[in-house]
Amino acid sequence: MSLTQFQLQNEISPIVLMGGLAQQLQDGMKITDLTEPGGDASTVGYTYDDYFAHFKPVSGGTLAEWGIAEYPFASLIMAANAVIQNPLKISMLMICPAQTDTERNYISKSQRLTNLQNQIQTHISLGGTFIVVTPAFTYDNVLLRSIRDVSPPSDKQVQFIWQWDFEQPLITTSGAQQALGFFASKAQNGLLTLPSWSSGGLI
Repeated sequence: MSLTQFQLQNEISPIVLMGGLAQQLQDGMKITDLTEPGGDASTVGYTYDDYFAHFKPVSGGTLAEWGIAEYPFASLIMAANAVIQNPLKISMLMICPAQTDTERNYISKSQRLTNLQNQIQTHISLGGTFIVVTPAFTYDNVLLRSIRDVSPPSDKQVQFIWQWDFEQPLITTSGAQQALGFFASKAQNGLLTLPSWSSGGLI
């Protein structure tokens, strides 16, 4: 069966390398350029099962996350103004069990994963970033924190599920402003609701 656009985008090649190894490529480098023997061009005509690895998002990825201070505030308005945006996080599972054919047996699997690890290390050392596509949201400009084995101990085959952990840092001016909420701008404009003092103390 031919692959659907959804499968290609979300399950086969949802990770795109930007900058780094792909600095000469305007649209970046697909992960299949690293996981398939001849690169992404060799996957033309592939069926779903022909690909070395399949991906899916891990539960727990964030669309929005905010930090709330745990010290007491004078009012709810001040507490709301002091909320800080946290970086978004997304993790992907790469499922790549060894097969019986020569292209995906244990020996070739080890070679592919070794090459993938080397290329990812080089990409990151060159300042490369990533785009991660999920069915719900596309995470742009994310950094890779780790690739770790999460294969079930009870399974007969080992090291065939790898978890990629990504984080989207807050780096832009607009991102920093959003991260600080509207606290600074309201303070400058005198719009913060500040506590009132009287001779008896805080009202």
